[in-house]
Amino acid sequence: MPEVKRYHPVLISLHWLLAIVILGLFFLGLFVLDEMKSTDPQKAGLLVLHIIGGIAVLVLTVVRLIVRMRTPRPAPIVTGKPLADKLAVGIHHLLYTLTILAALVGLVLTYSADLFSILFAHTGKLPEDFEDYLSHEAHGLLANGLIAIIALHIAGALQHQFILKDNIMSRISLFGAKD
Repeated sequence: MPEVKRYHPVLISLHWLLAIVILGLFFLGLFVLDEMKSTDPQKAGLLVLHIIGGIAVLVLTVVRLIVRMRTPRPAPIVTGKPLADKLAVGIHHLLYTLTILAALVGLVLTYSADLFSILFAHTGKLPEDFEDYLSHEAHGLLANGLIAIIALHIAGALQHQFILKDNIMSRISLFGAKD
């Protein structure tokens, strides 16, 4: 099998789509929904958007893992620093793990607060305070951890691209030469 220099186009598309949706959901959750009172008439619609987005992230992440396992990938980049290379692999595993866990715990929160009935069947009202749910705290911690790992991922990519100059971005770029 010939060596590939780029990831599969579906994998690349899912990478960037997930990046946009995850960051959007994070900012929606932290800076909008957490600051909004449950009596605000806009909160229900934004919660629906957040829940649907979270389910989409879970599904797309699983699809991305399947595509990643079934398609050829470029060889790992070796920096000559074994610890840094292992850290990069660990960060990628953490990205998948935290993404899936944050989405699953978000679903636990949705079920424990009966949000499917409240938001989709229009029975009942929103809880006065989501802070009463342990799953809300766990979802927030996982989301914050995910954002921290995403920041490390971005810093690593920038270091590779601009300091090590190994053209790592060509492997995951939406626009670039095909193999």
